[in-house]
Amino acid sequence: MKIVDIEAIALRVPYEERIRKAFYHFAMTEDITLYKFHTDTGLIGLGERVGPPFEQTHLEPYLGSDPFDHVMGTGPFNLDMACYDLMGKHLGQPAWKLMGQQRRQWVSMGWWMPCMSPEDSAREVEIAAERGYRGLKCKARAFYDVVEQAEAMQQVAPEDFRIEFDFNGALISVEKALPVLRALEDIPVVKGVEEPIFAYDIEGWRRLHSEVRIPFYLHGVSTIFDGPSRQPSGPWLGLRAGDFDGALCSHENVRNALAASWAFAAANTPILLQYVGTGITSAFACQLGAVMHTATLPGVTASHAYEDDLIAQPLDVQRGFMRIPEGPGLGVELDEDAVARYQTTQAVQWPRHVSIVELPGSVQHYYRNLQQAEDLMKQGVDESFAPGVRLREWEDDGSKSFERIWTELQKDSWPVWD
Repeated sequence: MKIVDIEAIALRVPYEERIRKAFYHFAMTEDITLYKFHTDTGLIGLGERVGPPFEQTHLEPYLGSDPFDHVMGTGPFNLDMACYDLMGKHLGQPAWKLMGQQRRQWVSMGWWMPCMSPEDSAREVEIAAERGYRGLKCKARAFYDVVEQAEAMQQVAPEDFRIEFDFNGALISVEKALPVLRALEDIPVVKGVEEPIFAYDIEGWRRLHSEVRIPFYLHGVSTIFDGPSRQPSGPWLGLRAGDFDGALCSHENVRNALAASWAFAAANTPILLQYVGTGITSAFACQLGAVMHTATLPGVTASHAYEDDLIAQPLDVQRGFMRIPEGPGLGVELDEDAVARYQTTQAVQWPRHVSIVELPGSVQHYYRNLQQAEDLMKQGVDESFAPGVRLREWEDDGSKSFERIWTELQKDSWPVWD
C-alpha cells in the first residue's frame, strides 16, 4: 500500500454563535484544513489541521511511502493521524491497536474556553455540564479577575465538576502568583492550574508548588531526544524532581506521546491530552487515550466549540468521558455534505474594535486588541489580575471618540490611558 496523493481541502467551520465573537477576539481561527491521503489500494485516510494548509515540504515525506512507515511517527500529528487511519482500515482494526495495549474504552475529555467574563464563564460551565462534560479548561488572563470567574463558575457547577485554569505563565512571578493562587485554593471546583509562571523559573515554580495545594500542570511531556544529548528534557527533570502533578501532551507527535505514556506511568503522574480540531481530531485523541497509561485528566480538543464536527456520527460523551470509536482506523466517517458546505463559507467581516481594560475606580485603559493587552500586562505595563478587573470590547460605533482612540492606538505599541 502506497500513498499516491494527498488532497488538502480548505474549510471554514464557524464556531457556535454564542461564542463566535469571543473566539474571534481571542484570535481563534475558523480555518480548517482537511487532509485525504489517497492510496493505490483505494483506501483514504483522514487528517486535519486547524489553520491553513501545510507547506508542500511537510507533505513530501508521505507521498510514495507506505503508511506503515510512519508507525511511531515524528511528523506532524495532523498528517500521521491519516496514516494511522489508513493502517487501521487496511487491517480492519482500530488505530489504537497499532499504538499499544488498550487501557480504557472511554477517554476522559473536557470542555475548553478562552477567558470570559464571570457571567459568561458560568454559562459555559452550565452548557458543558448539559452536554455531558465534567471538566473544563479555561484560559486565565491578566484582564479578568480569575478569582471572580472561579467563584461564578462554582455557583453553577455540578458537585462532580472540575475546572483547570491555564495561565500560560501570565502570573509571571511568585510575588504576583501567591495571593491569586491562595485565593483559588478556597474554591473547591478549581482542581488544577497550568503553568502559573514560566517553567524556566525553576526555583519560583518549586516555591509556589510547595506553598499552594492546587495541583500544578506542566505544558509539555517530551521526555526523549533523538541521539546522544548532554541535556535531558525539562519535563523529564521536573518529573523526576516531583515539581509538577500532571502535564499536557499538547499536539505532540505520536512517538513523543507514546514515549511519555511509559515515562509518566513509571512516575504515576497523569497526562492531559490536548489535540485541537473537529470530530476527526477528537477521534484521533481517543485512539491515543485508549493506550496511554495515565491519560486520565480531562483532555481538550475543543470540537464542541464548532457548529459542526465534520463527522457523520457524533462521538458519545457521558459524565466527562468520550467513547472511543470502535470502527477501523480512526473509527469515524466523514460527513461529505458538511465538507462541501464549509468549502464555500464566507469569512465574517467583523467591525473594528478596541479592547478596554476596566480597572477598579472606573479607570479605563485602551488597547488595540486583546493580544496587545495580554502581552503588555505580562510585562507590567498595566496592573494585572486586579480584583474586579474586566475587559470589554468597544466596537466601532461611528463616534468621534472611537475614531480618536483607535487612531491613537495605531501610532505606537502602547495603550492609551485616557
